[in-house]
Amino acid sequence: MNNTKFALVLRQCRENAKLTQKQVADALGIERSTYAYYETGLTQPKGKMIINLANVFGIEYDTFMDAISDFEFDRSADAAGFTTVTDSSWQDREKMHALSKNEQNLLLRFRTLSSEQRKYIAEEMERLWSESREKEKKKKNKTVF
Repeated sequence: MNNTKFALVLRQCRENAKLTQKQVADALGIERSTYAYYETGLTQPKGKMIINLANVFGIEYDTFMDAISDFEFDRSADAAGFTTVTDSSWQDREKMHALSKNEQNLLLRFRTLSSEQRKYIAEEMERLWSESREKEKKKKNKTVF
């Protein structure tokens, strides 16, 4: 397997997303040096890690794999349990850098969660947001009278 092209594609994805190696590594739960080895071609991630990389960059697994299509790679073995990321496009990369570092890290971690975990987090966020709105309404109504 040609690690060089994979490494170049990986670096380009990270740079397009305007992320640091540390941000990507943190989102994946690995050391920065391990991620740096992926980008330099010294080692190549396997299985679920490749799926997680696609998720972190907000691109679909097939799109990610098409970018490195000349690899001898068994997609069926890695696609098991893959949750497709459909809420991002390459045009959204520019928006990512406008987020604060905290927001970027939250988004990156969110992308590595399972679909069930994402659903739970989204429901909790909606609940918290609704509670916050209700408190604001009550506060406004109190000051009016």
